[in-house]
This record gives sequence, C-alpha cells and structure tokens, in this order.
Amino acid sequence: MNGLGEKHPSGLFEKERNESNVPIIHSFMVLRKEYFGGYVFNPYIPPEIRLDHIRFKIATLCDGKHTLGEIKKIIRNDLTHTRKYIDLLVDGTINSFNKCFAAYWRKEKLKRPRGFGHIEDDGSNIRGNRQLSAPIFVIWEITGRCNLRCKHCLSDSGKLCPDELSTQEAKKLIDALEMMKVFNISFSGGEPLIRPDIFELLEYSSHKKIGIELLTNGTLITKEIIGRFENINLFNVQVSIDGIGKTHDNFRGINGSYERAVKAIKLLRDANYEVVISSAVTKQNISQIPEMIDIAVDLGASAYKTTLFMPAGRGKSNVDGLVLTPEDAKKFAFMLIDKKKEVGDKIIINNEVIYPWLTGIAENSDLFGIEDSSRIGCTAGNSSLYIVPDGKIAPCPFLREFEAGDIRKESLKEIWDSSPTFDVFRNVTCGDLKGKCNGCEYLGASCYGGCRAAAFAHTGDLYAEDPLCWKHTANMSQVSEKDTY
Repeated sequence: MNGLGEKHPSGLFEKERNESNVPIIHSFMVLRKEYFGGYVFNPYIPPEIRLDHIRFKIATLCDGKHTLGEIKKIIRNDLTHTRKYIDLLVDGTINSFNKCFAAYWRKEKLKRPRGFGHIEDDGSNIRGNRQLSAPIFVIWEITGRCNLRCKHCLSDSGKLCPDELSTQEAKKLIDALEMMKVFNISFSGGEPLIRPDIFELLEYSSHKKIGIELLTNGTLITKEIIGRFENINLFNVQVSIDGIGKTHDNFRGINGSYERAVKAIKLLRDANYEVVISSAVTKQNISQIPEMIDIAVDLGASAYKTTLFMPAGRGKSNVDGLVLTPEDAKKFAFMLIDKKKEVGDKIIINNEVIYPWLTGIAENSDLFGIEDSSRIGCTAGNSSLYIVPDGKIAPCPFLREFEAGDIRKESLKEIWDSSPTFDVFRNVTCGDLKGKCNGCEYLGASCYGGCRAAAFAHTGDLYAEDPLCWKHTANMSQVSEKDTY
C-alpha cells in the first residue's frame, strides 16, 4: 500500500505531480455506490470513507484513464462553481485518498483502466432511495459450540447448533458478502476457534476485499494457534474480559479463564496483532471497569469496548444478578467520561448505549448513513445484520427472534433488499415508541430511540421505552464523586 508522498513502483512523489499526471485508486480498494453518493473502503485500514455524489464521482474517475486535469474539466462541467473551487475540491478529495493509502499516481495512463465493478446505478436498491445497497458490516455466529458457560450468553451457546453451515456453504456466503461489497465481517460464536474449518474460512475471507475481525474468549489461543493466523488478514482480534480474576471466572463459568484470556492478549500483542478488549457491563463487574481499562492499557490493547448487559439467551435466567438500572447506566456514563480524560490517547474507549446526549457532550452521529430525523432505531437491519450458524439472518445478535430470511432458501441480497422483517426496523418512527421515549425532546434529534433490542429483551415489546435511559433521574448534568464507581 502506498500513501501520500510514498513511492509506488510506477508512482510519483507529491512534489513531482502536475495536472498531466494520473491518479489511480488501488485495485484492492472497494467503491460502493449509494443514494447519497457512495463509499470508498480500504479492507486493510478500516473504516470506510463516506463520500457525497461529486466526491464519489471523482473517485470513479481515478481509474487510470483520466489525468488530474481531465478530472477537473469533467467536474467543472457538472458544477457551476469557480475554477479555484473545483481545483480545491478535486485536489482535496484525491489527497484524502492518498492519506488513507487508497490511491497512487502515474505519469502515464494505464493501458487497461481500473474496473471498480457494479458501481453504476442498476436500480437494485428497490426498498427506497434512503436504504443502503448492502450492510456495512455483519456479525457472523460461525458456530454455536463453546468451551465456556457464560452467564450472559445471548445465544445460550455450548452445543453444536443443528445443521450449521458446511464449509462450502460458508464460503458461498463469503462470496455473496464480497459481491454485495460488505466491508467488515466479525466472526464470533460460541467460540469460533472451536469450529474445525475456522482457519480455512478466515484464510478464504482474506482473499476477499473484506475486513476481518475475530471475536474470541481467548482461552484457546496459543503460540501454535497464532502461527495459523500467518496467512490471514485479521484487522483485529477481540478478546472478552468481564471482570478481574475470580469475577471473570465466575461470570464465564470456568476457573482459570481470566488468566488464559490475559495470556492470549499478551501472545497476540507479542505477535503484533491489534487487540480489542471487550466487556459486558453488569451489576457484578461495573465497579471494576476503571481498573479493567488500566489493565487493557498495560496489556497494549488498542481499544476497550463495553456493552451493557442484555437479558437475552442464557442471560434471561440470570437477570436478577446482572441487570443494570438507569441509575447504574448514568453513573457508568460519567465514569467513562472521566476515564477517557484520564487515559487520553493511550487507548480508544468504545462505549455503546450510554446516552451521550444526556451528558451534554453528544456529538452529531449518523447511525444509519442517513440524515433523516424521522428514522428511529440503530444499525440493525439498516447498516448491519446478524448471521446465525445455520444460515438464518436476523437484524442483530440480540434480536434473533426476528428472522429476516434463510440463505439456504434465498440469496443474501434478496433478504437484504426485500425482507419484511428488515422493513420493520427500517420504518420505526417517533410516533411508534411508547413510555418515556414517546414525545421525548431528544428523539429524532440527538437520540434515535435508544436500543430497540433492550426494549424487547426487557418487555417483549419492540416499541417500548428504552429501559436503561436515565433521562428521568435527578441531576442529569452532574454526578457527585461519591456516586461514581
């Protein structure tokens, strides 16, 4: 990969470039057209880059048959702006590609221009002009088998699921994901390393233009296992740690699982793999999260990720000892804010469902890849989906009851475009929500209705209020030091 100012075998240094030179998108890049313009994606350096219509057109013109000057001339014919504005627009857009290693330069045009494959508007987006043509990412429960008995397990894993996809069926699904231009696959379980053909499937995926993430409990990772990753393009490995020492062991159901997970992280870091540590936040471990972040920093993890406990799967039978209250969620939110300030850039702290709009530090976000405040919900069925071991499709891991399709009966593309189940999640509106979510001033502005999966898991009603939103608790803008964890 070659970036700005870096020499490509047939490339140019920045200072050597002029308008007779040819900017070219690398062959490993993915260009995906969408209703708003499109995406440019580097499978080696996620995330995807979202572009408006004119910038996406500039990307498609970096195909090896247009000089920089020719690209500017084409864009000038499309816009009524000044020549100076067009020059800045085109130069800035292409430079942004260089900086993320998406493009390089030549003095001469390619004899065979770059083909980006299926970027024309072919009318395949049949569900309306505000729906993505494909998921941005998928979470794939590759097997139901697991060597642990975690109290919160959303899939109640431990046994081989009946009729799990065969190796060839799994490869065919990987082909479909690449054809649809899905950007990322998270291979999860169960425990994915238990599946006998997991390395074959990971290596097969590595030959596709798709980013790969492996989600594991870490207990099976050894030097020998890491050696088998050598030919696999893993963007990162996510290891779950749900408490310190015995807290983790009790939660995971196996003594020694904490030490084995920590050892796995050390082995992965010694082999220069990016590691993300993830924690399910519960009543039992919430007070340990600050120390766990410190441990993640010491272990060299690149990121620390938290999700709030959801009473799904095996978690339904452990609700009383694990479930958080809105007050817990509030304290946790402010604790994470303080911890982020403390650790600075030592580690990325990714937190889900802590309601940043209630802390006064909310940033504008675009959960769907849209800017339509009438749309309510999250990424489920809008920019992501979940794959069950037997090939059934659901909106997200916590909503597997809402089956959207079965890849053994129809194509993934057909399911994505036409599933009535996905329509449900794509068409939730402000007026559909109940309880404290109904009529909330944040709804459709900074809040997209909270977590529909949490509402369903706690009440059985997809449209119920988000049970962990802490808007109604006192002193929203401030939590005293004695109240924090």
